[in-house]
Formats: sequence, structure tokens, C-alpha cells
Amino acid sequence: MRGSQWTLRDAEIVTPRQYDDIVEERLDHEAILVDRRSGHIHRLNETAMSVWRSCDGQRTTRQIAKQMTDVYDVDFEDALDHVDQLVARFAELNLLEVETDA
Repeated sequence: MRGSQWTLRDAEIVTPRQYDDIVEERLDHEAILVDRRSGHIHRLNETAMSVWRSCDGQRTTRQIAKQMTDVYDVDFEDALDHVDQLVARFAELNLLEVETDA
């Protein structure tokens, strides 16, 4: 649901999915997201870009966090906290929608 009041407490049971009208432009180890609806531009670092690309509507935030532990030297709880914060921010910016698995 676009513009939903999703919160961090729900993060463990959601499957985030990018909106189709967000364009990604790669820049070395970073990315620029262009929201064609609003015209806003968002710059992502390498970690945020990795989380963004995992928001495919198939993986839960817990699965994305597990993936982060495989790529980066971070424990699961820290990875989950980081993923939760990024997904919450992406949702606030209307870049993706979240669906609860509950």
C-alpha cells in the first residue's frame, strides 16, 4: 500500500517490493534512484544499494538481513536493524511497498 504507516515493529514480517516507477542509475559502488512520480532523486551507498536490490517482493527483511551477513562482516541482529531502518526509510519516501506475511 503506497504511503502506508508501516513501522519498524512490523519489519520482521514484511516482504518489501520496489515500485515499478523508480529508476535506478548505477555509479560505481553507489546508485541513484529517481522517483519518476515526484521527480525526487535519492543517492544510495553500497550497503543501501544492496538492500534496495533485495526488495523484490519475494524476500522478507529477515532473509535480506541474512543475505547481508553472508556478504558483510556483520552479525544478524545488527544486519536486521540496518535493513529494518533502510526499508522503513524507503517506505517513508514511497520508494517501495511492504506486504505483511502475517
